[in-house]
Amino acid sequence: MHINSKVAVLAVLRNTCGSHIIYSKVYKTFYRKPDMSENKEKTNEITTSEEKTGNTQAVNTEEIKQKISNVSPVKAARILLAAALALFLLGVWGRYHRPNTSPVIVPTDKDETVDGDEASAEPTPLPVELTDPASITVLVNKTHALPAEYVPEKLVTPYVLSTSDVIKVSSKAADQLKKMVTKAEDGGIKLYLTSGYISYKTQDDYFSDRAAMVGEAEANKVIAKAGFSEHQTGLAFDFSDEPSGTATTTAFAETEAGKWLMTHAHEYGFILRYPEGKEAITGYSYQPWHYRYVGKDVAKAMYKISPDLTMEEYYNVD
Repeated sequence: MHINSKVAVLAVLRNTCGSHIIYSKVYKTFYRKPDMSENKEKTNEITTSEEKTGNTQAVNTEEIKQKISNVSPVKAARILLAAALALFLLGVWGRYHRPNTSPVIVPTDKDETVDGDEASAEPTPLPVELTDPASITVLVNKTHALPAEYVPEKLVTPYVLSTSDVIKVSSKAADQLKKMVTKAEDGGIKLYLTSGYISYKTQDDYFSDRAAMVGEAEANKVIAKAGFSEHQTGLAFDFSDEPSGTATTTAFAETEAGKWLMTHAHEYGFILRYPEGKEAITGYSYQPWHYRYVGKDVAKAMYKISPDLTMEEYYNVD
């Protein structure tokens, strides 16, 4: 133990215990060299005799016991307390003066490091109901496309108010579409269907014509490119409150027809596909005339959360 550390321990003992006797005994134990002359008489009393049959010495235990018994209990307790305190302080000192044994970190070679992109997990694949083109909840947006050759299994004429006799829709949505338009008409609301199924080729022509007029960037805000249009599923519908079908503007939301759809469409399995304020999510500008059939269960569940909830938000996908 270092000399300065010993002095520090002894100083603490002296100030703490307040006993010159305890201090003196610990000092003699840890610092001073023993003075044989000071305890010569006591030493002689307990000096052991050399055994004749060997070179080892035996301690006269009886004399030692006698000396110990002469020590008063108070004095013995003080000595023991001082010794315990000294051992405690030595332990504390040793704890804070340990050598540095921290492991040495050996840097790895650059070639062994894993790139962040490579380490990232593969994206979770979408469930079948969002990827199967035949599913009523198939997700079609700017990042999820349909095969160019996809055509709904069964296209039918809905026989509802429309702006054209050639509009076809998927048979999966035809019955609920007719019920909805009829219910609105019973309440004095005229809903004219202006668009249903659109083929890949026709959609490509629509987008090209629009892009030629306003530029591709502007066209991309309101018209989907071929393969990325919900109309190819036969489950997307555009409405107007006029038989000419020219009122496909945001003003439609303020018409009686637009308000009725927003309030009741979910009861028949339809959702407003491109709500206001959700352009960053859907990728398209606000289109209050565009509705998508997803079935009653999903439409009601989405409407319960929020009337303008998008499919991307509901299914937590991009």
